[in-house]
Amino acid sequence: MKSIFVARHLAALAICLLLAPAVLAQNTPANLRHAAYSWQAKRARLPISAADAQLPAVVVRDFTAHEYLFDEGEKNLQVYSTEHRIVRVNSADAIERFNKIYIPVQDGGQLLSIKARTISPSGEIVEVNQSNIKELKDDDGDRRYKIFAVEGVEKGSEIEYLYTRSRPLRLYGRDYLQSETPARDVTFELISPEALRFDVRIYHGPKADRDTVVQGKRITRLHLAQVAPAREEAFANVTAEQMRVEYKLAYNQARGNTRLFTWTDASQYLHQNIYTLSKDENKAVDKLLKQINVSAGATPEAKVQAAEHYVKSNFNLDPGADTNLTQAISTRNASESVFTKLFAALFNRLGVEHELGFTTGRDQAVFDETFDTWNYLDNAVFYFPATKQWLAPGRPDYRYGMIPAEWTANQGLFIRTVKLGSTESAVGKVRPIPTLTAAQTSNDLDVKVQFSPALDKTTVDIRQVFGGYNAQAIQPYYSFIPEDKRTEAMQELVKANVKDATFKALKVTNGEAGLSPLTKPFIVDATVESGALLNRAGPRYLFHIGELIGPQSELYQTEERQFDVENEFNRSYHRVISFELPAGYQVRNLQDLTANVQAGPDAKAPVYYFRSGYQQQGQKITVTIDEVYDQIRWPKKDFEAYRSVINAAANFNKVVLVLEKKS
Repeated sequence: MKSIFVARHLAALAICLLLAPAVLAQNTPANLRHAAYSWQAKRARLPISAADAQLPAVVVRDFTAHEYLFDEGEKNLQVYSTEHRIVRVNSADAIERFNKIYIPVQDGGQLLSIKARTISPSGEIVEVNQSNIKELKDDDGDRRYKIFAVEGVEKGSEIEYLYTRSRPLRLYGRDYLQSETPARDVTFELISPEALRFDVRIYHGPKADRDTVVQGKRITRLHLAQVAPAREEAFANVTAEQMRVEYKLAYNQARGNTRLFTWTDASQYLHQNIYTLSKDENKAVDKLLKQINVSAGATPEAKVQAAEHYVKSNFNLDPGADTNLTQAISTRNASESVFTKLFAALFNRLGVEHELGFTTGRDQAVFDETFDTWNYLDNAVFYFPATKQWLAPGRPDYRYGMIPAEWTANQGLFIRTVKLGSTESAVGKVRPIPTLTAAQTSNDLDVKVQFSPALDKTTVDIRQVFGGYNAQAIQPYYSFIPEDKRTEAMQELVKANVKDATFKALKVTNGEAGLSPLTKPFIVDATVESGALLNRAGPRYLFHIGELIGPQSELYQTEERQFDVENEFNRSYHRVISFELPAGYQVRNLQDLTANVQAGPDAKAPVYYFRSGYQQQGQKITVTIDEVYDQIRWPKKDFEAYRSVINAAANFNKVVLVLEKKS
């Protein structure tokens, strides 16, 4: 979520800066720096290189300008964005991808002008009819888009569109300058009144030009002749690795050299917003606390878990719910921000020491302590110093001890309440948010295989145990799956290991709502029959033992690695497969079950490894496989070591044992 606390207080601080709330204009203001910006009415396609002509698509111009404009008549600050893109499409797939154009229209914003056209290889220009532009909302209903289709596009055509929109006042922002499509002639401009100075930082790219003042407007500009594509890559957060610009209002000449919107400012404002309750809100919280019925002698951890279980089991997450805490308690509908405020009030009343933190998802942008943009204050978390545990207040799908993985292995701003007599204040500090260990996020497998007397099929007893983040995609939602669909869903899960499974028994343990996979892992037990695991090949039999560990990721890429490795979370896999050989038979290639591949600076304690081996007692063979990834990030210069571990698991998946009669 984009924190409502931050948005509200930016508006409040804007008033402090003598800036009234924005009133949307109906037309593009004449004094906007790019008010007259337009395309060339008649032109041929822009020239591209022979190499670019071979690409599926290339952006041949990408212009973005954001302007903070002070309206003298209304005495307020408004924000306008002008964007202009020209894309050469050279393939059918590229045409399919770019012939529908989506323009975001934020709540409180307005699309002021828009036009689009195509230019064919022969030079024919066709403009899009304005009546074909439609409006839609995303699945959550909280984002609006203008959408229009560009028809009649052929290979080699240019698709061009240009629009200006007003936006809600936010004194910070983020733009991505890179995508999976290569771009040429890329320009970014940030424009503001001379008195307002924004700090601008470019990530994964060159520095922006130093700001200049032209006719009373302060302009920061970045121009790039070309931007390489950021292609999708396994085990990488590609979005966070893309070139991007972050900007924030840092100084107002009317306030001298005092830096604005610092971490200290954020700590004070967020604390005040979250911990200050009205008289009615206090009464509502007290009444709710009686319903939760926490034992006075309970430990701090038990108090937290009781409060969390009650609130997350009885309140609905509703992004559009009223922001009033009293109303939320009455209706049992609350937004993420109100969940946060409610938990803060409950923890205070329960006497539980805690700190409130805010962070961003590292899948979008890694929190940077050195650049104090409030754009990083997206997601609220609670930290409990006594137990060193975490809680995600606005995420009913998570329980105490776990927060979303993308918030971890990151940093956050943590706010601690301090008291000076009867006065409360706040102290904030940026510090790391650790992630779970590999042992805490396990996916264990216990498989027992029996061959039929006729060696025409196998019976497989399989137990899968999902802990930590490996369980998170299943356990919180299992109880909400319609009962007639649960069996189907779990059968599909088992079929990942035994493709042609015929089910004889199936059981789920710890499928109830509200459990923590750290203490109550999600367990699936099944007994199945398979005809595909064992095949006859002349006098021998082929046992596809590797398939029992399920499909594995493969990293057989030939392209040069772009980005450092970044795992979603640490994880471990402990697998045991046992089977009894038929009397008179032996395994010809038992050595294929043995592997030892590892990576890490310390050979005695590797951070990644795949180890497999076997023991044989008479006709019984037990195979043990351990696979561990216990570090989130790994440098691309040592990518081969990481890849070797991933591929070791993929290679084991292909192991086929040859059963033959003893000589």
